[in-house]
Amino acid sequence: MNFKELVQARHSAVNFVKKEKLTAEEINNIFELTKLAPSAYNLQFTDYLVITDEEKKERIRELSYNQYKIHTASAVIIVMGNKNSIEMSEVEKIYQPMKMLKMMDDIEYDMTINQIKDFSENLKADPHKLETELVRNTGLQAMLLMLSAKENGFDTCPMHIHNVEQLREEFHIPNHLLPIMMITIGKSVDKTRPRGYRKPVGEFVHVNGFGE
Repeated sequence: MNFKELVQARHSAVNFVKKEKLTAEEINNIFELTKLAPSAYNLQFTDYLVITDEEKKERIRELSYNQYKIHTASAVIIVMGNKNSIEMSEVEKIYQPMKMLKMMDDIEYDMTINQIKDFSENLKADPHKLETELVRNTGLQAMLLMLSAKENGFDTCPMHIHNVEQLREEFHIPNHLLPIMMITIGKSVDKTRPRGYRKPVGEFVHVNGFGE
């Protein structure tokens, strides 16, 4: 399907085919597209925890007010912002190969690294700014993940994360990873569920300012 058809076909699924499995190859195919999402300075702030094990999935369900879609989903994906993405050691892992491959010259490399260093120090000085940056960047990846899943034949539903500290303890999530949202994924049972009401474009798009 073309892009328009893909966007129109993606719905938030409320129930999934219970015994549909998500293979390692399918997971890889979905994330090969997902990783192409933009991020600030290409720092790739997003990490994922993919839960396919039935017992572990049921534990997430218990921590999420027993929502049934978690029970039937092929997997639950925890979307996390990686605070370490702004550490200069991580930045250099991304930019040093680009310099070696002559994708950027020494001047451009030094200028970019200095810009990122200032950006990093600014975020470290204000935890709220850092969290906002993580949410902004993970949101971009999460949307592309759902479109990539649809392209690969799977349906999704974005969800809040509840009981974050218990989730951390249960799955040994390190402190530098901030759980932001989760996405259930599988094959939707209901293929014809109508889309909810959407506002007309003119109600939420303002060109060149707001009317007096």
